[in-house]
Amino acid sequence: MGYPYYPYRRYWRYPFYPMPFYPPFMPPYPPSPEDELRMLEDYKRELEAELRDLEEELKSVDARIKELKKTLGREGKG
Repeated sequence: MGYPYYPYRRYWRYPFYPMPFYPPFMPPYPPSPEDELRMLEDYKRELEAELRDLEEELKSVDARIKELKKTLGREGKG
């Protein structure tokens, strides 16, 4: 039937259960120097590829800015 002090509320009928306990996260063991070197070289290659992509994007943005300035310059004179 429930607890006597909340007889009309259904969600008070069952006792609350405590939150489950999760053990703390343990960080991984430090990598060996060979593994660390390989990971850093891979990371460097990824960053260089990203840098090339950003440089290409910057060039296209600069080209669009020049195009818009040229268009606005012609419309203002016309």
